[in-house]
Amino acid sequence: MKYYDLIASRMLMCVILYSISELSKYNNEVKNRIKDHQLNIQFSVEDGPIEYLEIKNDKILFERRKKLTSFDARIHFKDEKAFLKILKKEQINFKQLLSEGKIEINEDPKYENICVDLLNLALPYANYTKGENLSAEDELVVVKILMYAMLSGFQEISEVDENVQTEMKGTSVIVQFNITNGPQCYYYFNDGTFTGFMDVQHPNPTVNIVMSDLKSALALLTGQGNATRMLIKGTIQIEGDTAHAAKLMSLQELISDYQDYIKAKRRK
Repeated sequence: MKYYDLIASRMLMCVILYSISELSKYNNEVKNRIKDHQLNIQFSVEDGPIEYLEIKNDKILFERRKKLTSFDARIHFKDEKAFLKILKKEQINFKQLLSEGKIEINEDPKYENICVDLLNLALPYANYTKGENLSAEDELVVVKILMYAMLSGFQEISEVDENVQTEMKGTSVIVQFNITNGPQCYYYFNDGTFTGFMDVQHPNPTVNIVMSDLKSALALLTGQGNATRMLIKGTIQIEGDTAHAAKLMSLQELISDYQDYIKAKRRK
C-alpha cells in the first residue's frame, strides 16, 4: 500500500470505529442493534490497519491499536481504494463490494450482518462535513468525532512522519481543549512524540483552549468558522502561553497534506 494510502486508511479506520463506539452511548439504532450481543469484531484493510471493536454489556468499546486474541466476526477490505471509498458516501452497498470481490465478511449468521449494519449507521457521522441540521444529541456526537479525528490524526502522523517529529522536537506542551457544557480532550507534545486522550481533564495543562458552545466548535472543526474572528468575539478563549497555542496551529498545518489527500479521495 502506498504511504499516503496507508496513513489515510489508518486515520479513517480509527475515526469510523470511534464513531461506532460513541454512537453506542447515544444512538437508539446502534443500541438496539447490539442489544444482548457479546462479541469482538475485526476490521482490516489489505496491507493496512487492523483494529477491533468489543461489544459487551450493551456497549461498544474501541481502543486504537489494541490487539485481541480472538474475534467472532470480521470484515476485510481487499483493496484500500474500496475502503477509502467509504469517504464518498453515507451508505455503502456492501453486497456489491462482496460480489466484486473487494471485501470479505465472516460472521456467524446469528449476528445478522452486524459488521455492515454498524458501519452504515456510523458513516453519516464519521463523514459529516456540513455543520448544520443536527439535533442537540447528534451535534455532541459529531463534535466528539471531529475532536477525536484531529487527535488520532496527530497520533498516526507523529509516529511515521519525520517532518512532524522534527517540528515537535524540543516542544513539551500539554494543550487542554474544552467545550463549555461539552466534550474535552488534551494533547501532549513531548520532544518529538505525541499522545492524546479524549474525555479527560489534565491536572496541569500548559495551555487551556476553551470554546463557548458546541455550535461554534462544530463550525470551527468543519472549517466553516474563522478562528481569528472567534478569538475577537470571545467564542474561543486561550489561557496560558499563547506561543504554545500558536505551535499547535503550526503542527495542525503539517497534517493538512494528509487531510487534503483524503479530501481528494472523496472526489474520485
